[in-house]
This record gives sequence, structure tokens and C-alpha cells, in this order.
Amino acid sequence: MRSSSSIAIRTAWLAVLAIAAGVAAAQTDEGQQHHHAPPPEALAACKSLSSGQECSFTSPHGAMTGTCWAPEGKPLACRPKHPRGPEGSESGANPPKQ
Repeated sequence: MRSSSSIAIRTAWLAVLAIAAGVAAAQTDEGQQHHHAPPPEALAACKSLSSGQECSFTSPHGAMTGTCWAPEGKPLACRPKHPRGPEGSESGANPPKQ
């Protein structure tokens, strides 16, 4: 009887771990697929331009330069050459302080 209850406990733990791993993976995937729409200034910057042309605009984060670009089915917008990082600084411009 001991071995059957031990197997049942191990099976239950494996099920709990599998569910927890699935939930964690789903949360990670959702976070990676979330994209923000371009700001109105980026859309306006390319209004009279074509895809691939250089553009610039001023956003709430400051002056940006880039290239007009649009993913399939989306409007043309100015895609910054150096997008802002999570802290609001241009990514790669200032390495993180340690």
C-alpha cells in the first residue's frame, strides 16, 4: 500500500508542476507578443512619405529619427533608428550602471 500512495503523491506533484510550468510559459508568451501602437507623431511623420524614406518626429520622449516602415496591414509610421529602452533612454546609448 505504501508504494501505491507514494506513486499517487508523486503523480500529483508532477501534475502540479506541469500546470505551474504551463501557466508561467503562457504569461511569458503573452508579454512578448504585446506591441504598442506607434504614437500619433510617428504616424504623422510618414503621412506624405514612402516606406524606406528617412523621417523624424518629436515624441513625449524627445526628438526621434528613423525610417518610414509598416508591418503588413498596419499604417506607415516612423520607426526610430534607436528605440527608447524600458527606462526611457535610447537603448544601447547608455549602458546600465552596475
